[in-house]
Amino acid sequence: MTPIHERPVIYLRHPDTADRVSGYGLPIAPAHLVGVIMVDRPQPADPEWLADIAQTFGGYELVPMTQDGARGIVCQMRIAEESRVHLRVIRSARSEEVRQTLLPLLENLPAVTLAVTWDEPSGCWVSTIVRPPRFPLGQCLITHGAGEALEEAVQDPREFLARHQSGDWGEVPEEDKAENELSLQQGFRLLSAYRTTLGVRVWVITEADRSTTTLLLPEEY
Repeated sequence: MTPIHERPVIYLRHPDTADRVSGYGLPIAPAHLVGVIMVDRPQPADPEWLADIAQTFGGYELVPMTQDGARGIVCQMRIAEESRVHLRVIRSARSEEVRQTLLPLLENLPAVTLAVTWDEPSGCWVSTIVRPPRFPLGQCLITHGAGEALEEAVQDPREFLARHQSGDWGEVPEEDKAENELSLQQGFRLLSAYRTTLGVRVWVITEADRSTTTLLLPEEY
């Protein structure tokens, strides 16, 4: 990795535009930036989303990014693999000013962490909260049926594991969500239920001793 004082500013560029960007940051690791991403476009940030960020990370910092007052959120950004082609280094006097402003963040990383993806249909960079893990997964296993379902849906099992580990229990009934919360405190088994983009139901189960976590279809239980 390039020394801290030499790291360039990397911009989240809009494809097929000359200079439109939705954020910028300094690299911590490949496709992992610390900086600012726009939250007030195409419309002002949703107050409920900001409240969720505050509850998840204990607070956040908004800063103006444009002359008309559109704001960005100071954060760590994990760029989706398929969106990395839209990252650009733009060397200019303005970029050097931005870099100097961002350098202190490398020494004091913000807690707010977002997964960031370029969404072609909307023509926007889309960010989702990366929630801190609430428990260890242990060894991760996947059954034959679940593996086939995720392959057909072209989905990564890590998507469901991350949701499960963050306490997003998916489509289980409310009483089962409450049971999971109790199980977190008392060390019992945890179960989440999700659907693939093709509508196939997938369970994720972490054993009581947190030694293993299994992705499976309900009929494989």
